[in-house]
Amino acid sequence: MLLIRDIAAQVWAAMKYHKRPMLAYHLYFSLLALLALSPLSAWMLAGLVELSGYTMVGNEDLVRFLLTPTGLAWVIVSGSFFAFLVFFQSAGMMLIAARDIDDQFHTASNALWLVLKRFSKIFKLAAMQVVCHLLLAAPSLALLIVTFQWLLGGYDIYYVVNAYPTELFYFLPLASMLFIAILLGNGLLYTSWSMALPAMLLDGMKPRAALARSWQLVKGARFRVARIILMVGLVTLSLPVLFTLTFDLLGAALMAWLPGPAAVQVVLMGLLIVSYVLLAVALSFFAIGANSLLLLKLYLRCCGHKPAPFKELEPRVTAPLAWAFELALALLAIGQLTFIAQSFDTQEQVHNIAHRGASWDAPENSLAAIEEAIAQGATHIELDVQQTADGQLVLIHDRDLLRVAGDRRAIWDIDYAELATLDAGSWFSLAFSGERVPTLAEGIELIRGRAQLYLEVKTAAAMPDLVADTVAELQRLDFVDETIIAALSPRVLNQVLELEPDIRTALLVHTAIGSLGSQSYDALSLRDALVSPRQIRAARSGDYELHVWTVNTRRDMHRFIDMGVDGIITDVPALLSDVIEERRDLSRSELLLLRMRHWVW
Repeated sequence: MLLIRDIAAQVWAAMKYHKRPMLAYHLYFSLLALLALSPLSAWMLAGLVELSGYTMVGNEDLVRFLLTPTGLAWVIVSGSFFAFLVFFQSAGMMLIAARDIDDQFHTASNALWLVLKRFSKIFKLAAMQVVCHLLLAAPSLALLIVTFQWLLGGYDIYYVVNAYPTELFYFLPLASMLFIAILLGNGLLYTSWSMALPAMLLDGMKPRAALARSWQLVKGARFRVARIILMVGLVTLSLPVLFTLTFDLLGAALMAWLPGPAAVQVVLMGLLIVSYVLLAVALSFFAIGANSLLLLKLYLRCCGHKPAPFKELEPRVTAPLAWAFELALALLAIGQLTFIAQSFDTQEQVHNIAHRGASWDAPENSLAAIEEAIAQGATHIELDVQQTADGQLVLIHDRDLLRVAGDRRAIWDIDYAELATLDAGSWFSLAFSGERVPTLAEGIELIRGRAQLYLEVKTAAAMPDLVADTVAELQRLDFVDETIIAALSPRVLNQVLELEPDIRTALLVHTAIGSLGSQSYDALSLRDALVSPRQIRAARSGDYELHVWTVNTRRDMHRFIDMGVDGIITDVPALLSDVIEERRDLSRSELLLLRMRHWVW
């Protein structure tokens, strides 16, 4: 414990003494990363994706992509760039706090130049560590996948995450042990190589030699070093998190009680956002700086060097640079605020798309859920279609009947006559006892003239005729113009358009790698985490709609409407109807304030 306190005191003393040049370097790095390093890494990763032929990837396609040579290269390159950015910033702060051969401290600009000169070595060091960490974790990850397939592979994943089968409670302890093994193994490897960066910077070693040197220095004291790094790291890294949570709570409470006209509130909101950005940068600087100096002090101690005394005057030439960059950062924050305000879309019309009907108030995909969704103001009813053993098109999400009817058989292994006798409502509530799995035709007749159909085609190898039969049924019932066909696969939508060129289509995207623009469908339907102002601009320029799923809170509904999405898929259409009605009566200044509030809080 004395060692920890001693190291912490040294780190704190170094932070206080070198705060100005370190802050200047932190701002140098932030602007460099924003303007050059991050765009470069994004360009390279996008290029790898384009080479693979994958531009939009769902969960299954993502796994297949990652198992290809290009996919593995993508993982290594992305991990290496992330590690490189961390090393790049830490390297400069280490150099600032270390003496050069003339017994002088480096300035921020000098440290930046020295780090740039070592660009390739730092990236090589980062890539070597990433590859080794991945190789170390690979056996446990492979065993995790095998264990999941063995215990839970026979279940529909949606049943697993909602019904918690018994096998899940066998899998979770095994998965926890495998994750612990990954954390311990990679944690010890990280600790063993934690001195490699300062060894390369201060002693001029090549990456491989620096790794070997670090391993030798830490040998025999890995757990003690790991404890020090972990304790200091947790304290420093927890500060930005606690700050964000505290600022969110205080900001939300303050904005609820702001007095005065809307113009005053908008100005105060802007000041709050700028303050938040500046304080967040300051805390992130402290966290990164403390961790960097910790590794430096540990390296000096492991090498047998005494900590350098702080008698010399700090180079004051960095002070004007630090203040100049603080001003630049403030202007950048104001510019960001202006960008956010301009990125709001003035569009207020949004489709209210009921996810599997009003699925929080009635059994999903049931006639009761459809009826309730229409009553709650839904403009579109999102439903899932599959096919029974005798070819009947029915509305059901899971591949089996286990969750909704307690039957383990797949939907394509049961005839409709038997399916119609099963109770598909009691699982939700006894009030819906006796509810049946409806046919597509029954759902259409209930929707006709009252809303539009948003139909996801749940394809599988066991249902080869599903797409063709679904299109034929829509044509037979004269419901093509009132339907949007959705699917997770572009191949399915292309097949739909070959059969019926006039039908509207929507590509569902759960996980994406690469560009999502330049697609030829009527709508792009993104998981909520994927939606951004850039996607909105791409949709406007590409002349297609952008939908988001699944959004169930008032705050998120406001936020996505502010961004300009064309449709929101929700389990609670009544709440979205209330939000739309609430916004309809607001003035332009009130809408601006609302947009800023829901963007931040």
